[in-house]
Amino acid sequence: MSKLQTYQSNLSGRDFICSDIHGHFSLLEEQLSHLDFDKEKDRLFCLGDLIDRGQESDQVIDYLRKPWFFSILGNHELMLIDAMETGNNHVFMQWYSWGGDWAEDFSQEALTEYYEALVELPMAIELHLTKNDPGGKVGLVHAGLPDICDWHTVRQDLSAMDVRDNSTGTSLTYHMLWGGFSGISDDKAQRVDNIDHVFHGHTIVEEMTTVTNRTFMDLGSYKYGRIGIIEVESFLSRMSK
Repeated sequence: MSKLQTYQSNLSGRDFICSDIHGHFSLLEEQLSHLDFDKEKDRLFCLGDLIDRGQESDQVIDYLRKPWFFSILGNHELMLIDAMETGNNHVFMQWYSWGGDWAEDFSQEALTEYYEALVELPMAIELHLTKNDPGGKVGLVHAGLPDICDWHTVRQDLSAMDVRDNSTGTSLTYHMLWGGFSGISDDKAQRVDNIDHVFHGHTIVEEMTTVTNRTFMDLGSYKYGRIGIIEVESFLSRMSK
């Protein structure tokens, strides 16, 4: 396995994408209920940052075990992973200060369970479409991508990484975990080649914002009590009109 995971078309239900949950799983359930989300048929793909800044962060393992729930790696999961792999007290304290204090009193054994649940999360997901665009596909990354980017490069670079390799030493992987979005007026970003659309979280926006074929979805779960959620096929259908 690599740091890119591919999911084929959902032939029985709908596919949804949601932005950063940040330990607000009750809020997620409330919003899914409003969307009539069917846990027997539908699937939910999260853009990372499942944990921190919310006191329900400890539920993340339960959600990652649900057959309808999938996620990529966010920078907050990476903080937990880095703290566990280094064992450095300063790295732990830094993580706690950025919202990881929900786990401050956890034993090493308890934290190891969270580490094992998070360390193999992919850095990107490629999701294939079915209803409106058979053969189409969208990409999911947590934060950003370079202003000029080809999805083939994303595939190539991540496919060469081991599933437990979470290094952000390249420009691409750094953008994917830490890159920001500076606003609709920023016209430097070009269309991502060889992918229909790419969805991003990480940077809080007042409303979901699309630049070329990149949509930024984080509505600020911990700050404003909103999680950005879209049904993929319907969203792309509206975008094409």
